[in-house]
Amino acid sequence: MKPLLAFIASTVILAALVLAFPHVLLNPGPLMQGHQGFRKDCLRCHKPLGGAGALQCISCHKPADIGVRNVAGDFLAVDSSKVLFHGGLDNASCSACHTDHRGIGAKKALRTFRHESVAPTLRRDCISCHRNRKPNDLLHRSAQGNCADCHGMKKWKPAMFVHDKLQADLSKNCTACHKAERPNDNVHVNMTVSCGECHGTKRWKPATFDHSRVSGATGKQCISCHKAERPNDNVHVNMTVSCGECHGTKRWKPATFDHSRFSGATGKQCISCHKADRPSDGLHIGSQASCATCHSTRRWTPSTFDHSRYFRLDGDHRASCRTCHTDPAKYKTYTCYNCHEHSPASIASEHREEGIANYRNCVRCHRDGSEGGGYRERGGSGDGDD
Repeated sequence: MKPLLAFIASTVILAALVLAFPHVLLNPGPLMQGHQGFRKDCLRCHKPLGGAGALQCISCHKPADIGVRNVAGDFLAVDSSKVLFHGGLDNASCSACHTDHRGIGAKKALRTFRHESVAPTLRRDCISCHRNRKPNDLLHRSAQGNCADCHGMKKWKPAMFVHDKLQADLSKNCTACHKAERPNDNVHVNMTVSCGECHGTKRWKPATFDHSRVSGATGKQCISCHKAERPNDNVHVNMTVSCGECHGTKRWKPATFDHSRFSGATGKQCISCHKADRPSDGLHIGSQASCATCHSTRRWTPSTFDHSRYFRLDGDHRASCRTCHTDPAKYKTYTCYNCHEHSPASIASEHREEGIANYRNCVRCHRDGSEGGGYRERGGSGDGDD
């Protein structure tokens, strides 16, 4: 029982000391100058075990009197630089901005200001409090609306600038603010329209450039701005027409190339520009015909190869190329024996009886699969040349 009695006695004594001398036992720090009279009267602002409440604050500091009267009720000198906003605040929000026990200076008791606590009507009138912080440049002198349209409540920068808030005469005069950002190239030096005709207000690039708005612009003047973008190949070096004949003003590629406008172009000169595009298989290496015989100027594939010039592929000859052309590296060679029952010996005997010595190139005489074979007796070596 003695230890229990000792514990109870100690607790009672400690509680009595806390109530009698709270400023000594519990004081977290010195009060500000204005509260020094209460440094031994903690219960003036604090509730037992409940902390400092806003009701205690407004018992001395009437929100409507802050900045107008002092605690004693006397009127204060008028200070036009201060905005009286406490009257519109919630009476229970004192501790959101103010605290104490941080030192004698009153400014040490201020916490980070919370704009959210200010009345909505005053929150939309930023300049009433920040009048002395408004920059005196052309941009802000001409700006209309509320600061919060561009600036946040936590910090001024970066600003989410809204160009629509500018006065009409300044909104079209972009260089008044962006003079240092104007490029010094041929396009911009000769430009007479507003920057907003090509650039957006959210970012400079990509620009929606309208070529028709360039001063004196014509289709033949592309090279004056795009000289560095002109390829140094045979096609462009010898080109005499405007870039606009093949390229659009929205993008360079794909180009709508008009071969008929190329200086001296003919169907047999394709290889002069398309040498790198020529396939290296047996069909193309041995071909002496113009590319345009099989290919069009709009696209390479599919080619319009006229097989009927050599052998007409009728209903009985809908076979794959490999059926007859067994050597993919040399399409000029072929065989008919993969489908027909003839043997080389019987073919040789039959043709010799007819006095035909050139029988190795079947399609020279047999041009299709008809009953007569489209027969055309031709001379030649029989090596497959037409």
